[in-house]
Amino acid sequence: MDDFLTRGDPTPDGSVSAGIQAGEIPSKISLGEIPSKISLGEIMDALGDRAFGALLLILSIPNVLPVPGLSTATGVPMILLGAQMAAGRHSPWLPRRTLAASFDRKAFLGVIRRAKPWAERVERHLRPRLPALAGPTAERLLGLAVVVLAGILALPIVFGNQPPAFAIALIALGLMESDGVFVSAGLVAGLLAIAIVAAVLLGLGQAAIAVAQQLIG
Repeated sequence: MDDFLTRGDPTPDGSVSAGIQAGEIPSKISLGEIPSKISLGEIMDALGDRAFGALLLILSIPNVLPVPGLSTATGVPMILLGAQMAAGRHSPWLPRRTLAASFDRKAFLGVIRRAKPWAERVERHLRPRLPALAGPTAERLLGLAVVVLAGILALPIVFGNQPPAFAIALIALGLMESDGVFVSAGLVAGLLAIAIVAAVLLGLGQAAIAVAQQLIG
């Protein structure tokens, strides 16, 4: 989280600070004038050669807090990442068109910064445990779970973004630290998210039927 924020922040002279120490992967974010948008490609470059967990976490956070208008823009890439996990890929890859998708830089980095204290508190509880739930075999099944949850997240459903995003964030944290407890918590949260979204859709459907009946009759 610290690396990502530092690499994405502008310095007083208007350039992007590398924010890295010896031995760290150099930032590939463009130097010079800071554009108003940040692309998904820049986000992946700033994360460097990380596994799926780090990218899923960064993409899920804006939907947990949330930031309006980012559910579809972040949900679709997470669907692709989940599918790659399910297929057994060892590192994430996204199509060029998807990498070109951009968000408001200030809003995106702002929400990541707001999440930093929460992430630091959670990090203290992360440790390798229940490895069978966070290993390579489990990662394939978790990829399917991410596809389902990200698919729900990408839908324009009122109050339907935060629950699946929170579940994905827990799964991502578990994958990053091989913590099967957090993975389990993410799966439970995912089931609850599906139930919540199903209830919202049911309520909207019933309301639509009631309105239609009043108009007709």
